[in-house]
Order: sequence, then structure tokens, then C-alpha cells
Amino acid sequence: MTSRQKIILVSVLVVVAVILVALGGYFISVYSSSSGARTSNGFTYEVDGKTVTIISYSGSDTTVTVPEKIGGRRVAKIAKGAFSSSTATSLVFDDAIAELTLEEECFKGQTTLTYVQLPSSLKVIPASAFEDCTKLEHIVIPDGVTTIGDNAFEGCTSLSYTGNDSNNKVVTLPSQLTSLGEEAFKDCSKINSVVFGSKLQKISDSAFENCTLLAKIDFGTESAVSNIAEKAFYKTSVNGFTLPTSLNTIGDYAFANITNSSFSKVEIPVNVTQIDSYAFSGCTYLKTVTFAEGSQIKILEEGIFKDCTRLTSVSLPDTLTSIPALAFNGCTNLVEFTIGANVETIGDGAFGGIANGTGTIKFTVADGNKNFVVVRLDDYYKFNSEKTETTAISHYLLMTADKSELLAYIGQYDSTDCVNDQSNANANSFNFLLSADISSKLKKIGAYAFSGLKADKLFLPNVSEIGKGFISSSNVKGVYFEGGDCTLDEDVFDGVTKLNVYGYRDGTVKDFIDALNDSGNNDITFDYLYTWPE
Repeated sequence: MTSRQKIILVSVLVVVAVILVALGGYFISVYSSSSGARTSNGFTYEVDGKTVTIISYSGSDTTVTVPEKIGGRRVAKIAKGAFSSSTATSLVFDDAIAELTLEEECFKGQTTLTYVQLPSSLKVIPASAFEDCTKLEHIVIPDGVTTIGDNAFEGCTSLSYTGNDSNNKVVTLPSQLTSLGEEAFKDCSKINSVVFGSKLQKISDSAFENCTLLAKIDFGTESAVSNIAEKAFYKTSVNGFTLPTSLNTIGDYAFANITNSSFSKVEIPVNVTQIDSYAFSGCTYLKTVTFAEGSQIKILEEGIFKDCTRLTSVSLPDTLTSIPALAFNGCTNLVEFTIGANVETIGDGAFGGIANGTGTIKFTVADGNKNFVVVRLDDYYKFNSEKTETTAISHYLLMTADKSELLAYIGQYDSTDCVNDQSNANANSFNFLLSADISSKLKKIGAYAFSGLKADKLFLPNVSEIGKGFISSSNVKGVYFEGGDCTLDEDVFDGVTKLNVYGYRDGTVKDFIDALNDSGNNDITFDYLYTWPE
């Protein structure tokens, strides 16, 4: 081989080697970019065609920007737990990102982020996306978001606002939002104010439950909200607000246990047809409840206003035919009420323990109601504050029209401050049931009928049935049965301790108490009564 041939051969070999190296790099590059994880600027990501999914961030920056593209490919998805090991405090998404998907739990449990700015293209914040991000104070949610998933921000105990005005910290929900998930903001204890968009139709179960500082809610004049679901605002601090006219249903415990002193009145909109169990129960500053003129209300469920201890006045619409069990139970200041003309049934304990506070009692049954009656008992007497004069005090019983069933005692009788003389011989007991013109007709004492009664003794005529908790939370320590046989509810002594029961003879009452004693309940005792106490 000549020198010239050798030179040509070497040149060819060099060219081939260069080509092979180039091709090898090309194939390696194609392989690396079509599958497997890669890292760039602290982001670890996976490639799917022309897009990438960020699966983690290991950089040391405290302020992190998620770029529009990585490695020339569009950022399309943030994976579950992508920032779980990050120490970043601020996270901003490049607003040029055309379309982004957040996987469920993508930021769940992240404990260093205080600020997040989501891209304007985002449509869905999925379930548990930011759950338990306990340091997150401020997040910018784009107006185009249509869905906030279940538990999306639950437990974000530092979150206070979503706008850009740090001097006006308001959670403004997106105007395009149509779905707000269950427990979406539950336990966000720093949220003070929420504004709802016009397209949202349902505030889901426990959406703002236990947001203890939440004081202001604004539905707006064009609200489409038709359903405020179970525990939606349970244990918040909301004050005066206007419910939307679009509203149809208020769920179980929806506004229960609100203790803000400014929450003193509520008006139920005209289109509400149903209020579910305990919806406003435990709202201890609620004083007045009104229903809009032309109210369409048809259904009230159990305990809706139970233990609203400052409630003084409620006017139920004539559309109602039933007052549910425990509806106003424990409303100790409810002194003004009218049983409507169309009311046919009153549930167990609906008025137990009412009107035990102060104020002139105005408890009546509307003309035309043939099912119930308010019976005035014999007046009792009290001294004035200087103890120089006595005043006659009126009190009442709510009964069925035939006076066979006693539903509730309505009054402020207190044996400790009654005048005990010949004109008021029963001051130290409660003997009015026997002296009133009902003892011969009365057959049943309903559930919670004497709840909260401030008397040490209670004398019962020969009744045949007594309901659950009839003297619960009362001062009664002795109950006297005129007859020995009476059907007692299994929870008849619910809420009672250290009670003496007296009867003239053996019978079902004694048998019931003997059974209690045999089961280990020795707080309730039975003694024979040989003479009726003076």
C-alpha cells in the first residue's frame, strides 16, 4: 500500500469514527429524552413526548419558579409529592404555561411553602392538593379555576388570603368555580373573609368547618348557590350575612355552634324549602329568626334551633304543618312564640326547657288551630328586689287540645325565690299540676316536658306514660307519683342524678326503678309514700 493510499484510508477511518460518535450521541440523546428521569436546575422530571412531568425538586433555592419548558419540552404536570422534600418558601409558576395538571396530593404535607402563585391556565385544583401545608399563608388562585377538590386546602392553618392585597386578606373564590369539594377549607383557622363566585351552586359538606376566625361571608347579588350542605360553616365565627335568594336547602349543622356575638339574627330566604337537623343549633347569640314573606318552607328537621340560648322570637310561616322534635329545646329565652294555625304535630321535646330566662311570656296558639292549647297555671308569687312587695307571676303548659298530653312547661318558676305563705302554699314544691284544671284529663307527659325546671319537688297526677328526659337538667330531687302504674321511657331519667321517686304502692314505676338498681344505677331510688306531703 502506497503512502497515498494509507493517507486516504486513515482519513476515511477518521470520518467514519466521527460519524459513529455523532450517531451514538444522537441515539443516546433520543433514548434519554424519550424515557427515564432527567434532572435540570434542581427539577427531576419525566418526559412524555413533547411534555414533561415534574416529579421532584431538590434545589436549594427558597424562591422557586416553575418554568414554561424544561429541556425544550412543555411542563404539563406536577406529580404527587413533587415538593415534599423541598425547603422552598415561595413557589411561582411561569404564567406562560399553556396547560397544567396537578396530581392529587401534589403538595400535601409540604411544611415550608408560605406563598404559591398558580398559572392563569389552571382549571382544576385536585383533592388534597395543598392539604396540611401548615405554613402556607397566601396563594393566588387563577379566576379560571372551575374545580377545587375535596380536602384541597384542609389543615392549611396559616392560610389567610388568595388575592394580591396584603392589607385586605380575603379568600376570593374564582368567578368560574362550579365545584367546591367537601372539607375543601376545613380547619383553615386563619381565614377571616370569603367571597363566593356567581357560578357556584353548592357549598359542600364541611367546606369551611372549624374555620374559627371566619367572620365574613359574601355570596354576592348574583349568587347561584342553592345548597349549603352539612357542616358547611360549622364552628366558624360568621356574623351578619345575607343568604342568597337562590338557596333551597340548608344542611345538617350547616351554621351550628357559631358563637360570634354579632351573629344575632338570620332571615331565611323565600325559596328555602328545607332546613335539616341542627342547622342553627348552639348559636348562643342568635336572637331573632324570620322567614321571608311568601316563604316556601315545607320541612324543618330535628333540633334546628336547639340550645340557641338567646333566641327570643321566631315567627314560623303558615306553610308548616309540623314542628320537629327538639326544634327549640334549651332555648331558655324564647318567650314569644305562636303555634301556627296549620300545625298538626309537635315533635318530642320541641319546646323543652324554653322560657326559663327573663322577659314577659307571650306564648300562644293561633286562631283556627284545633290541635293544641296553652293552659295558664295558677300564678305564683315573688318578692321584688327590696322584698317589700310581692308580684304574681304567670306560667303555662303547652298541651294537646284535649289536654291529655303535656308537651312543655313554659315559665320561669323558681322555688328558691318564691314567697312561701298561705297565698302561695306550694312555693317550695311544684304542685300546680294537681291544682290546675287538667289533672283528671292528663294521661301523658312528653319528652323533656319539664327540662330545666327550677323546683325541688314535682307532684304528678295519675298519668299513664312519661317520655324521655322529662326532668333533664332540672333541680328536681323528688318526684311523687299519685298512681303506681305508669309506662316510663327507657331514658325517662336521662340527664338526672340523685333522684328520689315516691309512690303509694307497688307497680310498674317501682319495678322500673328496681330494674335500674339491679343494673347498677343507684342514683334513682324508690320509697313508699304513706301520706301526701304538705
